[in-house]
Amino acid sequence: MLAKKHKKVKWGIHINKKKVAIVFWALFGLWFIIFLFYSNIKMFQKRTELDKNLEVLDSNVESLTKERDSLNFRLGETDSEAYLERVAREDLGMQKPGEQVVIIKKDGSIQKDNNSSNSVLKVISGVIDWIKGWFSKPE
Repeated sequence: MLAKKHKKVKWGIHINKKKVAIVFWALFGLWFIIFLFYSNIKMFQKRTELDKNLEVLDSNVESLTKERDSLNFRLGETDSEAYLERVAREDLGMQKPGEQVVIIKKDGSIQKDNNSSNSVLKVISGVIDWIKGWFSKPE
């Protein structure tokens, strides 16, 4: 039999490479799981924020769609004869032949464009003054 040779034993810490590799990969795996968890939380927060913004934008789109439909209806209405007549009467102060335009001011006085009805105006303003006299405070 051969004699066993004794290996030289180094004094100090013996490093096992397998154990170091296992510890390294365990720490790396733990760090990776923590990173994924953190990223998932951040994405969830961003998604809820974007969902809220989407709801606001959807309500804006809905209101703007209603306004657009209303404006399109009014635009189609401008071609009608009734609309043109209403604009001519209300905005431009025009009148049909034989009609008289009566303008009532905010202070309650009445004006007519036709000068022949001044006597009627005087009578109406006199009646209005008489009615105001009944409701005014005595002096």
